[in-house]
Amino acid sequence: MSLHVQRWGHGYAVFDGKERLSGAFSNRDIALRAQDRMENETAKSKHARNRPCLTCGTEFWSTGLGHRMCGNCRTNCAGLDAQMVG
Repeated sequence: MSLHVQRWGHGYAVFDGKERLSGAFSNRDIALRAQDRMENETAKSKHARNRPCLTCGTEFWSTGLGHRMCGNCRTNCAGLDAQMVG
């Protein structure tokens, strides 16, 4: 896993290769702190490994047993939740 921060939309986001792992942050420093937190959490997790996404089957880096959907599916589901509520 090689996390990096790059521009995304009008802000910055944390990526693993081409997969976006975070939402947009208003500035690069905040995104870099989020990247550090993600790396620390992953290093601490003894359950971190590549897993297939439960929704689409694509293999992605999972930080633990509770992280079973890839970033794309997680984003799509979050949009559906907002539509259902509002």
